Amino acid sequence: MSEQNKKGAALLESTLLVPLLVLLLVGGMEFGKITLTYYTLHKAVRGAARMAGLLRGGDFCNAEDTQLAAIRNFVVYGPEGAASAPLVRDFTPDQIVFTPERLDPLNPGITDCGCAGADGCSPAEGGRAPDFIRVSIDSGYPFQPRIPFRTLDTILLRPNVRVPFGGQ
Repeated sequence: MSEQNKKGAALLESTLLVPLLVLLLVGGMEFGKITLTYYTLHKAVRGAARMAGLLRGGDFCNAEDTQLAAIRNFVVYGPEGAASAPLVRDFTPDQIVFTPERLDPLNPGITDCGCAGADGCSPAEGGRAPDFIRVSIDSGYPFQPRIPFRTLDTILLRPNVRVPFGGQ
């Protein structure tokens, strides 16, 4: 094979492989962004669960509870409060859901304890405190991967943490 043919073959191989390598590089970077975003959200939800697990006098059945709202704002915005940008882009306090749970004596496992009646977890209804608090992003945090020349479906990240409830 002549020297000119070798150069032409190398150029052709490079032309075919460079787009593939760029696609792999961009895909790896996007996978890293997804992983970082999920880890950050999971860490935020874990912090909210830890604070809610020690909460005294909070009503997990009341969506307007000021203590739970303060926990949500702290987790989303950090110590600076709502005046600063959220720790994760487009993350809002409304996405964080607190669910009181209880050990079920009849069936093995943990179930949601409702808010109504004496069997519920609402102190306003005369219920007793929950055994566990589950904090999650039930609706999911939408993450849109960005790959050049390709539109991918949105991925919903749903971190979820359960902690024992120690407050009263």
